Amino acid sequence: MAIVDLRPYLRAHGYLRVEQPPALWEADCDDELLIRLTGELIASALVRGTDLPDVLLRASNVVVTEGDEPTPGDYVALTLEGAGDWGPELRWSPSVAATLLNPDVDAAARTAGISCAYTRTDPDRGRGSVTVFLPRWTPASDD
Repeated sequence: MAIVDLRPYLRAHGYLRVEQPPALWEADCDDELLIRLTGELIASALVRGTDLPDVLLRASNVVVTEGDEPTPGDYVALTLEGAGDWGPELRWSPSVAATLLNPDVDAAARTAGISCAYTRTDPDRGRGSVTVFLPRWTPASDD
């Protein structure tokens, strides 16, 4: 994998609503595969009826201390949120038989090496989201 500083990447998506913490961690992922995955996620939001300026792309630093998926560790979570029904709530990993949103998103997530994702729909707000977990880059992960 490679070190990805997500701040310029998020700035490049300025046509969306973007939220991020002041000190966003770097991710250990392939930037080209991440760009493909993000494009598929944005397309999925648009198909559900979200206007482009209403798509929210949120990045957060996440520490997982226990559980199965994602495994304990430090992650950068990318959440894409928009209007409409995003299907049933799903906790996804490459080992599950379920498809993450649609075949194109699922294939992009698998190719990008995403180990865990989940979908949510909030019918009261008429919005849904998908969150993917990228491992945090550390000097030891570059070996």
